[in-house]
Amino acid sequence: MTPEQTAAATGVSIAAMGRSYFAAHAVGQCLEEAGFSGMARYIGARGGVLGDVQADVVVSGFALFNPAMVEAGWSQTKEQGSPPDAAAAFATGIGRWADDTFGHLDGLDDFAAAVRSVFDATEPMSQALYAGWRAMPVPDDPAAAAGLAIQVLRELRFGFHVHGLSAVGLTPVEAIIAQANPQQAQFFGWSEPFPEPEPLKDRHRQAEEITSARMAEVYEAIDADQRAHVAATVKAIVETTSS
Repeated sequence: MTPEQTAAATGVSIAAMGRSYFAAHAVGQCLEEAGFSGMARYIGARGGVLGDVQADVVVSGFALFNPAMVEAGWSQTKEQGSPPDAAAAFATGIGRWADDTFGHLDGLDDFAAAVRSVFDATEPMSQALYAGWRAMPVPDDPAAAAGLAIQVLRELRFGFHVHGLSAVGLTPVEAIIAQANPQQAQFFGWSEPFPEPEPLKDRHRQAEEITSARMAEVYEAIDADQRAHVAATVKAIVETTSS
């Protein structure tokens, strides 16, 4: 499998998979046990790898979210505990979710190892969330290691996508509206009035092309058989988690 084919086969799935584990009972339970609730269960859980930093650092990392929403969630996180503890609880929850949902799949250890080779060869460039998640300890359990690999891949792709959006001149609100609906923009903390989506779609397609091209480049770090295994494993995980 070529790097371009691998990027095409995994891109949308990796980007969308977060919905499965952010809402998973295992993840919520781990964060609750660690003392985190409300917006801290997303803002703190995802952003906690940045450390005990000022809110504007987290705003920068989250990119597409309304700064006020991120600031409120970060404040809640600090009131409830340590941001790194929130990230650690989230990582533990991802591992449990992975074991519960697709731990029966074969080849998870090879999948995690191949993806780790991609990370080892891909230095962060204005991708703080990717850098933070890449530095998280890799679990010994193959399913948990695969779950963490998916989260790091999501942050890597998200960082490239933010680069692409910036390159084509889309604002955060424009980027969301171009591919989604007003409800999604509201979920990200934005309020009406929203721009018309049609004039924005061509630039958003260009941003997606930039994202896919950058992901294809990083998959050059592994060989064709490893790329095929990564794509097949992502497909199997998607089928398992959506059934």
